[in-house]
Amino acid sequence: MMQLATTRFARWLVGPFLIVATIAAAPRFADAHGIAGNRFFPGTLSFDDPAVADESRLPLFSSSKHPDEGGDVVDNRFSWSFFRLLTPTLGVGIDSGWVQRNWGGSQRFGFDTTSLSVKGEVYRNDLHEMLVSAGLSWAIGHSGAQGVGANGPDAILPGIFFRQGLR
Repeated sequence: MMQLATTRFARWLVGPFLIVATIAAAPRFADAHGIAGNRFFPGTLSFDDPAVADESRLPLFSSSKHPDEGGDVVDNRFSWSFFRLLTPTLGVGIDSGWVQRNWGGSQRFGFDTTSLSVKGEVYRNDLHEMLVSAGLSWAIGHSGAQGVGANGPDAILPGIFFRQGLR
């Protein structure tokens, strides 16, 4: 039964993967993004930038230690993300990763939850150096490994991203 569910999930991912791979293969110039007026808004590790642009992170490593029942847990993650423009102000993305979780003497590892997202620029004011965009992300339920806690139900995550330059 598990083999059948895994096969169905794998078939379900082939279509979106081929679409993303085809779009990714189209050549583009590398340009700065997140510019309003004379202000450049870079993305940071703590929160996403408001710009809608072609982006790729391959791989991003992070390690975090957090308390859990009976002691501390160390998560080592290799994550990746890919975002592609559909129009100059609208794009789609996919992200996931690999997690190694250490509970002292016990280790578990597996894929993190896969997410699909759409993000669009809703307001740009060059005079006041301001950008606002809105996004919606779908964390695909049961797409990650149960052993690392990434096997939860579907989740829809809305977001508003904004930045304004200060003089």
